[in-house]
Amino acid sequence: MNELRTKAGPRISAKEMARRKEAVRWADVQNRIEGLKRSPGTDAIYDAFVRGEIEFDDILPRLKALHHRL
Repeated sequence: MNELRTKAGPRISAKEMARRKEAVRWADVQNRIEGLKRSPGTDAIYDAFVRGEIEFDDILPRLKALHHRL
């Protein structure tokens, strides 16, 4: 399995981490309502976002790379 590379930076607060975790959970709920399910292969990307290792704008390029799309 490929290692998720992240950029170095300051850690985020516990409050920001909780906010990000809730945002990812809410997105999953909304997708399930639409009949979509997140691939387990994307967990590392979303986990890195929640931990503050990557920012929101980094998610889509990483998802595309994961699925080999430009």
